[in-house]
Amino acid sequence: MRVHPNPARRRIAATVVSMLALFPWALIGQSIESRIAAVESGLRGAPESDDADARWTLEERMAHFRVPGVSIAVLDDGKVAWAKGYGVLQVGGSEPVDTETVFSVGSVSKVGAAAATLRLVDSGRLGLDRPVNDYLSAWQVPENELTAQVPVTLRRIMSHTAGLTVHGFADFQPDEDLPTTVQILESSGPAKNPAVFVDLLPGSEFRYSGGGVTVEQLVVEETMETDFPTAARMLVFEPLGMSRSTYENPVPASHGNIAKAHDGLGRPTALPRGYEAMPETAASGLWTTPTDYAKLVIAFIEAYNGAEDPFISHELAEDVMMRVAPSQFGLGPEIAGEAGMLRFRHGGANNSYKAYMEGHLVTGDGVIVFTNGTRGHQLYAEIIRAVAAAEGWSETWSTNR
Repeated sequence: MRVHPNPARRRIAATVVSMLALFPWALIGQSIESRIAAVESGLRGAPESDDADARWTLEERMAHFRVPGVSIAVLDDGKVAWAKGYGVLQVGGSEPVDTETVFSVGSVSKVGAAAATLRLVDSGRLGLDRPVNDYLSAWQVPENELTAQVPVTLRRIMSHTAGLTVHGFADFQPDEDLPTTVQILESSGPAKNPAVFVDLLPGSEFRYSGGGVTVEQLVVEETMETDFPTAARMLVFEPLGMSRSTYENPVPASHGNIAKAHDGLGRPTALPRGYEAMPETAASGLWTTPTDYAKLVIAFIEAYNGAEDPFISHELAEDVMMRVAPSQFGLGPEIAGEAGMLRFRHGGANNSYKAYMEGHLVTGDGVIVFTNGTRGHQLYAEIIRAVAAAEGWSETWSTNR
């Protein structure tokens, strides 16, 4: 990573490097091939579980959890160390998953949406602490005695402390009409969710809210005067070269190389198209690849470390990676650790797809795993633990998953 001189961070990084020397599985002298092989043969159970000492191959666990396709990207020192696809796009077929295969990534979408919002904040078009109703005309957060005391802001929305309702959303099947952003927020037309409103004092509690991120989506749409997929392409995907990423729903067949949906028994679902649609695009509608998404993870790491020509400013990146009390989330991702082990992450869970991303801010390490099966979250937890062991990470969320 190209960064401006920062003595304090250099001391922290040096400490982390010296700590890694204490571990016999440190990466010195290990080839990429051997690290990949260690992951493929080293899936493991959670610590303190009955399977803590078990070791399985990736192929064995894909079959066990009935997940037909997996794609992985691993970061080392702010770069993609390796990436690889496994399995097939759809069970019974022969088209393989590769590094260009796109997956639905559920709530991992929220960090991409945050990136779009942050670009507008960086340019001065949005303010993190200004009432969001100042930016909205097609629909507004309903005012009540709670919002009269404390307004809903982007900072509170992005950290899930805005007091807004609606945790998550149901996927839409191929034969179902899709609601607009306003219909989602007001629970009208084909929307499946309740209306979005404030029923907790903003700033008083953490409560995860996909409804809040849909308010954020409307703010971006009205500010950019276009739909969210177009805004995200202009603000995030084109600047970062994320050519395989889109928030368009349903993702058009012409996009190509699409991982198809599978239920908990590993059977194809959402037929005849083979995948669901997520009109709550900012909250859960991103289609992408691990190698494409890695560009966003790396952009956050570089900006945080003071890179030249950053995707967002260094000061804003530091704000992103600071917990907003009483939440464990910053401005988009969840934050864990302190100082030399500061990390950010997000998981994703749509009906038939499970996804995970994690980035380490000081070392530039990270992992991204996307799956096309309902039980993919069980599989990716074991994959992440295998990656952590193979890469010599001394601490990661994976140790507790």
